[in-house]
Amino acid sequence: MATNYDFSRSSLLLEQYQREMDVIAAALQEESLDEQEERLSFVDRAWSLTCACFHGQLESIDTPVYAPVAVVRP
Repeated sequence: MATNYDFSRSSLLLEQYQREMDVIAAALQEESLDEQEERLSFVDRAWSLTCACFHGQLESIDTPVYAPVAVVRP
């Protein structure tokens, strides 16, 4: 059973989240095409490194471990 405190806290967290999302949305709208391409290239390089590390770890253990993987595409 939720208390008034729980609802109050949830409301405050929701307001904080919305404020932060508004700041991010405004920053993304002001971003130039070059900045977008640079950001996406960082994501691409980071993804490649993450995959390499993941595959390296798989090779170093005897029993296979499977993890969910998300694909990021520009």
